[in-house]
Amino acid sequence: KIENLRVASRTSAFQIKETISDIREIGEKLGVDTVLEGSVRKAGNRLRITAQLINVDDGYHLWSERYDRELEDVFEIQDEISQSIVDALKLELSPKDRAEIKKKKKAETDVQAYDYYLRGRKAFWEFRQQGFEQARQMFARALIIDANYARAYAGVADCCSFLYTNFESTEENLREADAASRRAIEIDPESAEAHASRGMALSLSRHYEEAAREFETAIRLDPKLFEAYYFYARSMLAQGKLDKAAEYFAQAGEVNPQDYQAPAFLGMAYGG
Repeated sequence: KIENLRVASRTSAFQIKETISDIREIGEKLGVDTVLEGSVRKAGNRLRITAQLINVDDGYHLWSERYDRELEDVFEIQDEISQSIVDALKLELSPKDRAEIKKKKKAETDVQAYDYYLRGRKAFWEFRQQGFEQARQMFARALIIDANYARAYAGVADCCSFLYTNFESTEENLREADAASRRAIEIDPESAEAHASRGMALSLSRHYEEAAREFETAIRLDPKLFEAYYFYARSMLAQGKLDKAAEYFAQAGEVNPQDYQAPAFLGMAYGG
């Protein structure tokens, strides 16, 4: 998170890469001037990562690099790529930017736990029962490796929340969403993801005022977190506050223009 640098959401970028290959079209769809492109190959404990920063207007590379490292170096590689992008774009880091980077480094976890977390989020956004159940298993595996991984607890909470709302309205899912979201915030009070998850869990128990405070905190901590707006909108819809629901669904759509759920719910909110 760097001031004055607009970064398209991860979910938008992932969805677009499946359907569009032309860099100019990708830039136009995402509303960005440069695109970071790359690939990862894994053989045993070895990684080969290639990355290139491309100017959307002319398709030329502003920077490119290849990394041949051990798996345990993945966070170090992330730092190197981030610094290279800052240099290529000629950005100046403010004290606030540096503090954000330092905070993010503190939240890093074991590489294998992080891998399970990413697999969990991918399965979660399939948004079907099997995906939620698979995601919960991935987050649980991450927590076996790192019992203090706030984002994995947030993931567990989200799975239980949406299993409850969409498929299995059991007290067990409700309790687990509550407990996991509480634990996520206990571990990392500065995690936007944790606060968004906590807001969703509170909303299911109809503690709407507390939920609203959690959603507002999540948005303050990370204004580009799709889940914060989407979960907030779902909470407003559950309360029958259709104007507010429409507002937050619209903001969710701005953060992730490729998402299909927010526009669908937005139509419901406007339709009354």
